[in-house]
Amino acid sequence: MNTYDWPAEFRVRENTLALQTNHRTFESPWTGSEQTASTPGSKWLMELTMGKMDPAPARRLEAFLAMLDGPASRVRLWDFAHPLQPVRGGPVVTEALAMAARFTSRGWTPSTLVLNKGDWIQIGDELKRITADVWSDLAGAARLEIAPLLRASYPSGTPLVVARPMGVFRLDGAAAGKSRRQSAIKRDLGTIKFVESFYP
Repeated sequence: MNTYDWPAEFRVRENTLALQTNHRTFESPWTGSEQTASTPGSKWLMELTMGKMDPAPARRLEAFLAMLDGPASRVRLWDFAHPLQPVRGGPVVTEALAMAARFTSRGWTPSTLVLNKGDWIQIGDELKRITADVWSDLAGAARLEIAPLLRASYPSGTPLVVARPMGVFRLDGAAAGKSRRQSAIKRDLGTIKFVESFYP
């Protein structure tokens, strides 16, 4: 199983992101009351709409998707609609992490708004959303709140990727990435569906 980077030449026309949660809801047959059990394992779903393409780049994209071999290989993807995020400092994780939704970090530019609510962060191969504005203190330390929670364990000093955070995804289904040949001039690869992969 190989992991590839998404080739920069393939311009995404539109992308859709959704969080598939890993919750279980139980309803009482007598009272109708509900209880929800929250468990780790929520994952991002991504759809990339490519639109009409010239034949040459379309063939190269078809070849790239064929190389992925359905869900057998992995590809690194990011939020294509999100602007490149400024990097303020060289942030790393402060303490060892495991299954966390909040953690401290260090190495930021001091006394600065380093991340906005709604920004992205990458830890290891995990893509996370920032759920509250992040301010660094005088020493360059900052507390981060993310969603969904981390799945893996990370040691102190693990770098935080800020500029273009990515996650590891696989094609969602063996027939993902169909190509519609409208004419000899244009091809339409439609919408390509991916699902986050936990253990590439």
